Amino acid sequence: MGNKARLQAGMALLLGSSAYAAGGVGCDVKLITSLHECERFVGSLRADKAGQMRVFAPDGSEFTAGQASWVKEQLRLIASACSDGDADDAARRLAQVQHVLKGQRRPSQS
Repeated sequence: MGNKARLQAGMALLLGSSAYAAGGVGCDVKLITSLHECERFVGSLRADKAGQMRVFAPDGSEFTAGQASWVKEQLRLIASACSDGDADDAARRLAQVQHVLKGQRRPSQS
């Protein structure tokens, strides 16, 4: 298994475990479901080359490496807030993440 595959597997495990931790204590089912959806989407972000400044999602959305990093950190903080019982902070952060993700989505082609 190459380094890139190991890194992607590690990120998937990290995101999955943070989502699992978030599911327990202070957040409602709707927030947890939205968190899982964001984690699946963010987990799909990939750079075509190492050190690339832009990363892409399977739907064609394009993010800077900084945006992708910020979103991943926010997802970690959301899971932590849920685990700590701070649903208000988790909901606020999730709304910010969803706003960034929505702003980067490519319009559907008809």
